[in-house]
Amino acid sequence: MSQEESVFASGKAKWLLENARQLTIEQRALLLAMVDLDVKAGRKLSPEEQAALDELAAQVEGYDPTEIEQAIRHMVDAKSKRKVVDWPNGLSSKVRDKK
Repeated sequence: MSQEESVFASGKAKWLLENARQLTIEQRALLLAMVDLDVKAGRKLSPEEQAALDELAAQVEGYDPTEIEQAIRHMVDAKSKRKVVDWPNGLSSKVRDKK
């Protein structure tokens, strides 16, 4: 996995170590969940990134990455409750080939 594909951009671990308390609880939990998925996809964390995550996790009470992972899986796998019958107005004319 390349650095461009990673949640952690270059230098963000240092910023996170210094500024994690500025994030909301929800932002912290979401960042932890995203990095957790990144690691599960094969990303190796640097010692600085791991320290930043450890600090962040200490600030998020009751954080459970599996809850967020289950919610994401549910959203991806869930069947739509309604059938899309009509295209929004004007969209079909933009899609058709013009002769």
